[in-house]
Amino acid sequence: MSFAPARNVLFATALLLLPAAALAAHGTTPLKVVETMDIDAQPAKVWAIVADFQNWTWLPGVSKIEGSGGATPDQAKRRLSLNNGVVVEESLTKFDAERMSLGYHVDSVDLKRLPATNYSVIVTVKAAEGGKSNVEWKGRFYRGYPNANPPPELSDEVAEKAVTELHKASLAALKARVETQ
Repeated sequence: MSFAPARNVLFATALLLLPAAALAAHGTTPLKVVETMDIDAQPAKVWAIVADFQNWTWLPGVSKIEGSGGATPDQAKRRLSLNNGVVVEESLTKFDAERMSLGYHVDSVDLKRLPATNYSVIVTVKAAEGGKSNVEWKGRFYRGYPNANPPPELSDEVAEKAVTELHKASLAALKARVETQ
């Protein structure tokens, strides 16, 4: 009597279950937040401010920015010093002047300040009616705790709320900067 067919069935079953097991082991799925805001200015004016990745001192709570690499993806870096002493390090991942879009990744941040990890952002400026601009701030991230059963302060809901507030505050600060200039 041969057990080869039974072994083949067990092996095939294990292969089918492997993706589900890997997914369950990860414990979390990516989260997304998209916020938009109309700004009373031509897109070129808004883009000129957004495109200056090394000079986003208009961001809420930022007291100082140190940067290098200009606007070259995968070379441009910036270090934001916040008013409360927290330091955030970011890298430019995408820069498309023609489409008025840039992307960046938050390389390091205190989870107490922003309870999200692997946080990437794409900011896009588009023309809107009446000579205005529409700015989209889109983020993709994971909650602050990568495994199953996160503590309450590092849950999906807390991460989404924090990122949503950050996007809204960043857009409001950009609007104020552009419209008062």
